[in-house]
Amino acid sequence: MAKRKASRPEDVSKKHKSELETKETKEEEALVVKRAQSSALAPILRVITGSYEHQLLCVSLSVDKQAFAHHKPGSDETKATNFFTPIFHFASHTASIRCVGNAKRYLVTGGNDEHIRLYDLQKRKEIGTLMHHEGSITCMEFVKSGKWLVSGGEDGKVLIWRTQDWEVLADMKGHKGPVNDISIHPSGKIALSVGRDRSLRLWNLMTGKNASVLKMGHEEPIQVCWNATGDKYVVGWQKKISIYDMDSKPLSSIDLSSPLYRIRFLQLEEAGETKEYLVTSDSTGSISFRDTAAVTEDTIPVAFKLEAHTSRVKDFAFFTRSCPILFGADESQTTFMSSVSSDGKIIIWNVNAHEPIAVYETSERLNCCTLIAEEVEKYETVLQKVNKAEDTEDESEFENDD
Repeated sequence: MAKRKASRPEDVSKKHKSELETKETKEEEALVVKRAQSSALAPILRVITGSYEHQLLCVSLSVDKQAFAHHKPGSDETKATNFFTPIFHFASHTASIRCVGNAKRYLVTGGNDEHIRLYDLQKRKEIGTLMHHEGSITCMEFVKSGKWLVSGGEDGKVLIWRTQDWEVLADMKGHKGPVNDISIHPSGKIALSVGRDRSLRLWNLMTGKNASVLKMGHEEPIQVCWNATGDKYVVGWQKKISIYDMDSKPLSSIDLSSPLYRIRFLQLEEAGETKEYLVTSDSTGSISFRDTAAVTEDTIPVAFKLEAHTSRVKDFAFFTRSCPILFGADESQTTFMSSVSSDGKIIIWNVNAHEPIAVYETSERLNCCTLIAEEVEKYETVLQKVNKAEDTEDESEFENDD
């Protein structure tokens, strides 16, 4: 049997030293990676907004890892680090932009010029104009699948558009005046609308027919919205909101102290549970989150408020995503919100932390907004635009040399 060669003391010392150096190197590398992740910035979303001044603006938001934290940061350092990158900004309509919507690669905008403009976000180009309405476009919404777009206007029409070829599938008449708002059921089979004729109408999107009508009293309803599960909906007036079940039975009704501008339901992940909030914006610049689990016949308690605007909040939108790979493996979801106001500000919020994470100042009176994934635009498209810009610069320099 072969004898094992004994290690000399100096060999053992060298080996131990090598192991220590390797361990220290790995720890240093891990620390470098951790520091890089904490200081790195990643683009996470794009906000698109329309204004009274006919302008359509898109900016991309880049943030650090702290922007995904589900607790309030200790300082404003994170907000100072996050930044916006302009993507496009131009006059897309000849009158005020009233509403925007998006589904997959498509963006639609509706304005007081009676037109619906279509854009391909992947190619970053306008692809057409829809002109079937005979009045201002007041509201639009895509079905969840993106196959249809439903629009409402001051002409009292509710239209169903097929996005495959942008043909009108149904021209649904019923309202005796302008349509104020539309909300599509999560199933995509029915929709609700409210109008200046003080009525709530239920539409069968499969047949393109008016299924029922409910008179809403002496005041004009201005907002309507289904919740995510489709078992209830809310109707908003200027200073009142009411929640109804599927049979249109009132569940709760409250008066508001300030004029209402936008109302939406939100499902938010908190401490491993999903909570439902009824979210409203008003003329004071506040956005209120009401707990629907605590609803009674005459109360919808406010769980928390977000206040950063100095004027009426005309619109807000939500976007939920996980951390980018750059920030390390983390499957938790964070919900972000954009809010736009007549004060000209776009504010991005971390709703889980109840905190603003970035503010973009414009000189326009903002009217509507939507949030889209940063990944909506293909890398190849971006690269082509960069190369084209560089080629243009090279040609310009060459011509100047002559």
